[in-house]
Amino acid sequence: MKILHITSQYPGMTGSGTYLKALIREAHKKGHRQGLLGAVQEGLEYDNPTLEYSDMVHFNTPEIPFPIMGMSDKMPYTSSIYKDMTKEDIARWEPKFAEGLRKALEDFQPDVILSNHLWLATSIVATLAGDIPVFGICHGTDIRQLHRVPWLAEKVIPGIQKLDGIFALTVDQMAAIERLYDVPIGKIHISGGGYDEKLFHPGPRQENPEETKLVYAGKLSYAKGLLPLLEAYEHLKQSYAVELTIVGSGEGEERDGIIRRGRELGVRFTGAVNQDELAAIFRESDIFVLPSYYEGLPLVIMEALACGLMVVTTDIPGLRGYMGERLTSSGLVQFVKLPRMIDIDTPLHEDYNQFVFNLKKTLDKQINIHNDGYNSFAPFKSEIDKLSWEGVFQRIENQF
Repeated sequence: MKILHITSQYPGMTGSGTYLKALIREAHKKGHRQGLLGAVQEGLEYDNPTLEYSDMVHFNTPEIPFPIMGMSDKMPYTSSIYKDMTKEDIARWEPKFAEGLRKALEDFQPDVILSNHLWLATSIVATLAGDIPVFGICHGTDIRQLHRVPWLAEKVIPGIQKLDGIFALTVDQMAAIERLYDVPIGKIHISGGGYDEKLFHPGPRQENPEETKLVYAGKLSYAKGLLPLLEAYEHLKQSYAVELTIVGSGEGEERDGIIRRGRELGVRFTGAVNQDELAAIFRESDIFVLPSYYEGLPLVIMEALACGLMVVTTDIPGLRGYMGERLTSSGLVQFVKLPRMIDIDTPLHEDYNQFVFNLKKTLDKQINIHNDGYNSFAPFKSEIDKLSWEGVFQRIENQF
């Protein structure tokens, strides 16, 4: 089977980029022939030798004189923000993307198309693909953009309704897609998210470590809850021998502010790392923390669990259901109540201090459990194994 993958972003460095890379890898294992239409700009290059066909829409050019449009408002590379874009900006991009799509359809002649994000690019693909089946993958950021940039809904929704099928990360997301895009529930399937079991696995555990090692991995942005994490960490340092590593990159004032505050507290910043390096950092750590205000399905939690880490995460909608009752009640994962929100990823100011307190209290609990020598990974390995990328791709392939 010939599969054409579509993304309007750079095919890497983000959660959806990791998802795309994993699907390409799993499809290659099964012998599928594959092509990709993505996006690049100066300073970002892409190469994948397993692809039979690859083409990129180029940004920051005379034809598209602005950076890649980011599905998140804060990207790990220079990007354009949809809510700041004009109709003229979109009109510059659309024909270049459509041109690249038509070329891919003619040159690669796919049997099926997998398009990332229920947004502009996928809507165009569904409209222009003719008789070729098109499946869209929801990553959560598309739903957020639908709230943030409602004037684009009339360009997005009609095309999404033409899709042959949609893959959602969670049951909660499935319901949101049905409601917001007015798509029949029978068209929506749960694919979930996963991890690479060859990279993410436990390593030797240090007996009686001198310090408890916390780690965060993701974008450096305020929407990820990093400022409350740093405040909670400042309090924890007064009671425990603890250190914090922050993995990831960002852009602009938010990144600079996070790094400046973190360095005052002795936080280690690694910048962006590849998956091998991330797995190695996880195996050197004890507790993974994700204080984010909003996520689709945070794949990095699966990767951390697979490395044997305990987890502290905000109670992100859909996460408990995807992980399953046995895993969420195992003690490996502790959930922090989200603050009330002004919008989808901005907390109400009045709830900020309480959120910091709740985060600190939950981290305190996991640190104590860890320091008492408790590690419940082994009995739940089979539950974690179900969340691998092999299972994700199998669920997608079954719908073709």
